[in-house]
Amino acid sequence: MKRFSQRWREGVSPVTVFLVLLVFLVTVIVAGCKEEKPTTEPTHDGKPAVVKGKPGGGECGNCHEMWPEITTLMVSSHAKFDCKKCHTDPDIAAMQAAKKTGAVSKPIKIKSKIPGDTCKQCHSSNRVFSLSGDLIVPHKLHDKAGIGCTDCHNTVVHAAIAERNVTSRPGFDNYAKWTTQLAKKVATRPFQRPSMWVCIDCHAAAKVDTPCADCHTYWTSAPGHERADFLVTHGRDGRKDVSNCSKCHANKEGPTMIDSGTGDPIIDFERATPYCYNCHLKRPAFHGQSYMAQHASGANAKGLLNCFACHSIEAPKTPQNVTGTYCNNCHWFPVKKMQVVEKPAQAEEPQQ
Repeated sequence: MKRFSQRWREGVSPVTVFLVLLVFLVTVIVAGCKEEKPTTEPTHDGKPAVVKGKPGGGECGNCHEMWPEITTLMVSSHAKFDCKKCHTDPDIAAMQAAKKTGAVSKPIKIKSKIPGDTCKQCHSSNRVFSLSGDLIVPHKLHDKAGIGCTDCHNTVVHAAIAERNVTSRPGFDNYAKWTTQLAKKVATRPFQRPSMWVCIDCHAAAKVDTPCADCHTYWTSAPGHERADFLVTHGRDGRKDVSNCSKCHANKEGPTMIDSGTGDPIIDFERATPYCYNCHLKRPAFHGQSYMAQHASGANAKGLLNCFACHSIEAPKTPQNVTGTYCNNCHWFPVKKMQVVEKPAQAEEPQQ
């Protein structure tokens, strides 16, 4: 045994022994620090599981009404934290009283936003931010201006499932059946991150100019948007390449195109995009009380496809997202896909 030990030492250098011991030590440390991501799959007794002491909702998990919030937490970047880490002052007594009387308000919503100081327990405004794409976000300037973390990042954990009315949808309306697998279907990355419109709407309210180059290093301009007649011509511009529109305006939830029956790709896109149809559902100023007598000349001048941005030929069907005024309420137009024919834009009528 002694001779074998001596031969082994003679064949192995001290450096090799040191490296082997170092690798072993690092492996032990990493294994000891590794966090297992908790699951909240309902167990046989119907309560969310708690894996090896990791948070599974704590007191909140006793109520199945909270399972959508708990499961979306568990598939988020904050999965290792207990609810009370962020919701520092929950009124548990009030929640329990509401549970007993059946007066739980659904969907679950917080009464006030989480203060930025709560976020700063873990996050520093001096940290290096992992921004996606070509984004520029001056966090220090926003922090100095008093913009709270959750003014922008209020969906990072629960993906705005309450604001999106997810729990009223078929397949998501049974709170007791929410699992992490179900949560993953709706708590996706686009809904956990602030959208561009969060920035734009806030800047508009604060009367802050927002040129593209202030926030983007690649998309430094939106071609054509600066033209004075863009509200008149934007449909024709989009018709050339709808993918350009979808870079900023596409619906994050649901289809990006709906078959409008018109054969026009820009209208198929518009019918599926809230940013577009929420504007087109409003009656334009030039559609005054006497417009009905004039609409034929307008349609002839600009083309029927322009009308179909807001109206359909037949009675509207879900989810066409058009006004209730349709052609065949008075006419007998055949329903068929139309040939896309460009008409000159009428500058005095700001419509597609």
